[in-house]
Amino acid sequence: MDEPGIERPPIGDVVELDAEPGDGPIVIANEFVDVVVRKVQTRNGMRLDIWSPRRGSRVLLDAVALDCLSFQEPELISALLQRRPAP
Repeated sequence: MDEPGIERPPIGDVVELDAEPGDGPIVIANEFVDVVVRKVQTRNGMRLDIWSPRRGSRVLLDAVALDCLSFQEPELISALLQRRPAP
């Protein structure tokens, strides 16, 4: 069985929103990874921009995708963590 690949949709036009105090990028990091999260406006609406500088990968998630994540079982997240990243 083939291992599923990581989807990397095109980023497209992204506009940073004017940051209000406490509304800027959020960096979440530990000794293994660091991720920068921020809210951006695209021509298709508001997205959550998740960027991994060390890996060089990025994903934009809309409200539907974020809602979908909110009701996933922890086992799905564990399965995602076991996937090997694309080179």
